[in-house]
Amino acid sequence: MRMFVAATVLAACIFPALAYAAPRELAIGAHPTPAAPAPEGVRIAMRQESLAPGGRLAEHRQDGERFVYVVSGQLKVSNLVTGDEEIVDAGKMAAEKPGDWHTAEALGGEPATFYLIDRTPAAASAAVAHGN
Repeated sequence: MRMFVAATVLAACIFPALAYAAPRELAIGAHPTPAAPAPEGVRIAMRQESLAPGGRLAEHRQDGERFVYVVSGQLKVSNLVTGDEEIVDAGKMAAEKPGDWHTAEALGGEPATFYLIDRTPAAASAAVAHGN
């Protein structure tokens, strides 16, 4: 189930237009057109993280969009530029603004497990990868 949810979240980040696409009717025997690939010049990465109760992610910022999907526990996501804070429960998602500084903290008595999904310009990813 977790992998299905993670795959669904990742697909929504890669193909956001599909979430809003109008339903299509197909004639019997017709084949749907394949989904469009991710736009060129965009890099998408996903990784799973866990924080012990009270644990924090270090202050960070990224050039592209970041989505945080909480699998278990509870996470407080803070935008250090605007002062906005969001409590994200299991099964919910938050988004971080590109360029702003953020941090996250596990709330409650259980660990917080979550996926970080980054959608960044490929040029920015290459610059980071090469230490520029």
